[in-house]
Amino acid sequence: MEPLSVDLVLGLTGLIILVSLAGELVFRRTGIPSVLFLMGFGVLLGPVFHVAEPTAVMSLAPYFGTLALLIILFDGGINLHIMKVISETPMALLYSVMVFSLTILTIMGFYMWVTHASWLHGLLLGTILGGTAAAIIIPVTSHMSSLRDSTKVLLSLDSAISEVFVVVIALALMGTMKDSSGGGHFIREVFHAFWDAIMLALLAGALWARLLAWLGGQALSYMLTMAAILVLYYVAELIGANGAITILLFGLVLSNMEFLVGRMAKPIRALIGYELDQAKFVLSEFMKRMHEELSFLVRTFFYVLLGLILDFSSLTIEIALMSLGLFCIVVLVRGAVTEGLARVNNTWTAGERVVIAAMFPRGVATAVMAFLPISAGIPGTELFPIYALTVIVFCVLGMTLVLTLYQRWHPASSAESIAEPSAS
Repeated sequence: MEPLSVDLVLGLTGLIILVSLAGELVFRRTGIPSVLFLMGFGVLLGPVFHVAEPTAVMSLAPYFGTLALLIILFDGGINLHIMKVISETPMALLYSVMVFSLTILTIMGFYMWVTHASWLHGLLLGTILGGTAAAIIIPVTSHMSSLRDSTKVLLSLDSAISEVFVVVIALALMGTMKDSSGGGHFIREVFHAFWDAIMLALLAGALWARLLAWLGGQALSYMLTMAAILVLYYVAELIGANGAITILLFGLVLSNMEFLVGRMAKPIRALIGYELDQAKFVLSEFMKRMHEELSFLVRTFFYVLLGLILDFSSLTIEIALMSLGLFCIVVLVRGAVTEGLARVNNTWTAGERVVIAAMFPRGVATAVMAFLPISAGIPGTELFPIYALTVIVFCVLGMTLVLTLYQRWHPASSAESIAEPSAS
């Protein structure tokens, strides 16, 4: 196939952005996520009309996917207020751990039973499919007036936490599968990934907040921050920390530095040179808006890229049935855990239970991690990308269908909302 001309590439780039913007407008009116339109457009460009050869863009998936993941995690970090994180983290963490662990164990058993693969392969596939998509869930829930703020924060944290679980545990499992030291290696990988990421993010966040305060909103401060994200990710991976966790925490530290500094002892504040009456470390609205724009752009092209590399020739009946079974596991486990915790917790309304259970879409983290085992040369993982892409489509369609039916059957669901507890 001849290489694409420059004018065609530029024209397609503009067309992709227009399709994404149209998808956002449709989402706001109908609740149908734009990911379906973007992946569908990618399918038209690649497998259907062969405008771009899937094999030619396959090599871009790990790089573009990792960039999309970093931007989305940083975006999640700078939009989380630390007091809400502290108040909602215990329940969000409990919910995420229960859903994630039960999902990966069930998928592992199902995959081993059907394919007779090793338990490590089943565990890796379960981990890849175990996390939800913050890039889909956060915009969907933010437009739902019937949800209380505490429930929205819980869903946002759950999606962010589960995406981190996917990245950390999948990378640790891949290291284990390439290393003969077994379980001890896996435990060490997870511990160091979390601990090193926390320490590095705190140090980098404090230093960068100081630099941003010194710049005072000058031009190019946002581009400097983007450069810092990429360098910080490289440094984190270089020292053995998990880069994804580091970037998420880096954004969280930056957006809450004023709050964090206010809780430090005066000698510590004097030592590091911060003055509370001059502290302006929270990212400006301009920088947040710029990051939202870039996050939108990267997500747009990544989902189109997924559609481009979707190989229909490998989508046999067996693979379709396997993907359908994996999707059913994802839905049933989340629904069961939601109902179980709701009975114990007894603070979610009936409407909130439905919405929480329906927030099962998979996204960028799942897609990115599905391609990494092949890149790492791990045998037996060749079908992981097609499983992941199919489950992503099933999950987005399933969530859209559930929410559409619920809103049609319960148009006045906001009437049963419980008043937010007042902040003490």
